[in-house]
Amino acid sequence: MSSIINKQAFKTYLMLVVPLMLQNLVTSSVSLLDNLMIGRLGEVELAGVAMANKVFFVYNLMVFGICSGATVFFSQFWGKQDKKGIRAVMTVGLCLSIGFGAVFTLAAGLFPTSLMKLLAGRNLEIIPGGAAYLRISCLGYILFSLTFILGTGLKAIERPTIPLLGSVTSLAVNGVLNYILIFGKLGLPALGVRGAAIATVSARLLELGVVLFGMAGHRGLFFAPIKEAFSFPEGFLHGYMRTSMPVFINETIWGLGITVYGAVLARLGSGPAAAHSIVGTVESMLFAVVFGTATAAGVIVGKEIGSGRRDAALQKTKFYQGIAVVQGLVIGIALFAAAPAITGFFKMTPDTRAICIAMLRICACFMAFKALSTVSIVGTMRSGGDTIFCMISDAGGVWFIGVPLVTISGLVLGLPAPIVLGSSYIEEVVKCIAVLVRQRNDKWMKDLVN
Repeated sequence: MSSIINKQAFKTYLMLVVPLMLQNLVTSSVSLLDNLMIGRLGEVELAGVAMANKVFFVYNLMVFGICSGATVFFSQFWGKQDKKGIRAVMTVGLCLSIGFGAVFTLAAGLFPTSLMKLLAGRNLEIIPGGAAYLRISCLGYILFSLTFILGTGLKAIERPTIPLLGSVTSLAVNGVLNYILIFGKLGLPALGVRGAAIATVSARLLELGVVLFGMAGHRGLFFAPIKEAFSFPEGFLHGYMRTSMPVFINETIWGLGITVYGAVLARLGSGPAAAHSIVGTVESMLFAVVFGTATAAGVIVGKEIGSGRRDAALQKTKFYQGIAVVQGLVIGIALFAAAPAITGFFKMTPDTRAICIAMLRICACFMAFKALSTVSIVGTMRSGGDTIFCMISDAGGVWFIGVPLVTISGLVLGLPAPIVLGSSYIEEVVKCIAVLVRQRNDKWMKDLVN
């Protein structure tokens, strides 16, 4: 392994993972900033916006599925230095992203109250605020998907700093506008949750502008004239759909399962719902480094496979999995220790604070398992084209293990909210076992571009 995982290989990993980690951290900080400011309005407003964002969460995962499927081909075509293939992937990714963005925008814009009733159940007090937020925030969905697919292409060709600059711009704009619009500063009226939605849409528009400006020097790599844009390499569409559809289905089904977790906790009261929102946001922030490793590992391993270096791909896969476990352990220890301090940033009742601390600490206990499964499934195995196995283990783990355990523990047995959340993490342990068994040899590696 020493000849493969050398100083240059580790340097390449760091050059990718640092900006990717920072971008994930910045992106998660946007959600944290929203929660901190909206949380100052009260638990009901925070829970309402959290439920409204479940619609975006499902949409986000569908876009992530589209872009993850594209990453498989981007990285392998990049290893092969096939520019025509890269342009074909970008064309398909843009069409899919815009199409699904339009569907979700129309659904959320026309039926926000109906969607909130579906998510909130009998917790009626959170519906009006959530619907008001959803009606405006959905205008940023297509902007988000365009930024995501363009950023995915840039990361795959090892240019992650451009999406990072876009995310930093988004965070800054969102923070300033949140403060002005939510609380009514600079002589403007206090718009509450509607102000937060306007700030989010504005930030996404500027983020897209930064990414488009930054990738101007790479236009020839990603974009072709209209007549050529839809002239795909022979067999490309069939191979793309066969490989990418399991990723898209996986993320969609997985996202719906995670939404069920939130819906069950919402039915336990606005306190557990608000605490769950905080846990999700904090977890995303702390997990930024792991997602950075997953993305970097996917790009590097996919490039090795596309270049025909299977032994190097296998050794680097094991290396990045080891890094993931270490990262998960460090994150878990830090989160367990800092849980009481974290809750101090949010306005909540003592009972909700106690629930939130317990949830954060239970989450911390499973971070190493989640890190390993994330880097393996989202990163290395997906880039190796083993997307059907990833779909079965990832989506199957949620629906056949997580959802039944959460539903039974929360709605049937009426167990405390922290125990309900803890039951959802059992599937991460099972996925780790499945991944390690699957990766005993290199059969999961599929060269899709040669």
